[in-house]
Amino acid sequence: MSEKMIFCLGEGRFKEQGTGYQKNYHAFNKKVTEERYVEILELIKSDILKDLKLKLQDRSWVDEWKKVTKEQWKRILEIPEADKEVIEGIISFELELDDKVKITVEGKDKYISRDSAKELNLI
Repeated sequence: MSEKMIFCLGEGRFKEQGTGYQKNYHAFNKKVTEERYVEILELIKSDILKDLKLKLQDRSWVDEWKKVTKEQWKRILEIPEADKEVIEGIISFELELDDKVKITVEGKDKYISRDSAKELNLI
């Protein structure tokens, strides 16, 4: 069982191995001090996500994570250690936090407005 980890994810098809798995004092797959771990945990549990109850009954985890508001996700991503890709790997959907859409052109990520992406039939 993983301990003392916040928003950490394994690698490849083995999500239970690699950088983000079975490590103490990690946040978003990054090593942190015990003190920083406690700070991040308190911020997320006691402030940002204080009302979120991740209980799986008749719903999927994805449904539960979708209850987190855009503003809450933005606050989490303001944490210096936060990594959007790691979070999206855990929650199993892409976060849409602004009016921009990421597209990859010749191997490079670019951002265009959501309206432009719709006009180009990209979304």
